[in-house]
Amino acid sequence: MCVKVGLLKMFSNLFFSTLPLFGLVFIGYSLGKFSLFNDSEAKIFSKLVAIVVVPAFGIKIIGNLNYEFINWKLYFCYLLAQGFIYFVAFMIAKKFFNRENPECVIIGMTASFGNHLFFLYPILLVEFTAKDIVPIETVIAADFITVGLSVCALDFTTQNKLDIKKAVLKQIKNPAFIGLILGLIIYHSSINLPESSNRLVDFICASGVPLTLLAMGILLSYKTDTTQIQLSFLITFLKLFGFLIVLTTIIWFSGISFIDAKTTLMLSATPIGAMGLVFASIYKVKTDAVVRSGIMTYIIALFLIPLVGSIF
Repeated sequence: MCVKVGLLKMFSNLFFSTLPLFGLVFIGYSLGKFSLFNDSEAKIFSKLVAIVVVPAFGIKIIGNLNYEFINWKLYFCYLLAQGFIYFVAFMIAKKFFNRENPECVIIGMTASFGNHLFFLYPILLVEFTAKDIVPIETVIAADFITVGLSVCALDFTTQNKLDIKKAVLKQIKNPAFIGLILGLIIYHSSINLPESSNRLVDFICASGVPLTLLAMGILLSYKTDTTQIQLSFLITFLKLFGFLIVLTTIIWFSGISFIDAKTTLMLSATPIGAMGLVFASIYKVKTDAVVRSGIMTYIIALFLIPLVGSIF
């Protein structure tokens, strides 16, 4: 009885906290359907998120990370599962769907990066202790490295003629690496930002979700082909079910208690993150599969996350 009550409570919290997210997608979809915004304008939203919002999140998250309770063994289990799903998604897109390398990178990103920051993290702050939440904060912070490396891969694979020096120098403008460096500077130097600066960072970070979801809705209003629909199902399966199965297996073999890994397992069941869509738009990669998998994973995750939380 208690399990059912807990499951229903978590589902209720998730449903009502994410309802505005679906509302933003619907608004974006309506704007696209009535030709008030087009796909080019939607991609401007994504570009703003990448160039302005991502570095701001680095300042906010990495600069304030609680390193005291980090479980490195648990994090590396998550990283191993994430890397495996990334690789599988990339190879299936390449070998079975004959996609170009940049699109394969985006599919790998989308299938392996979750929307932990806005979908799950606010709920866990209420339901769990600070020690249980640190694994989520660790993944959020470390994703700046994995996203940065993915952007680096996009810089290499989108070149018409390979120029290693040019691609390496371009990393100076890599938003994820900029966010990582700014966050580390603030953390290690113990800089106390003025209240006005903190508010500015908060304002910028708060704009990320509306801009991304509006862009997703606008792009969703455009018709697509069968291949992109098939890819969206592939991404959905790998992100929600493949990731969870792989991570559970790795944790079981590592000897880590499922109780200690509970929030990390719930994290693997989150819907797709924004980074795939954001950087697909910037690098002119097809976004149809990403936006459709976004809707599917958001709906399924509403039921899957409470279920995972009740099982473990």
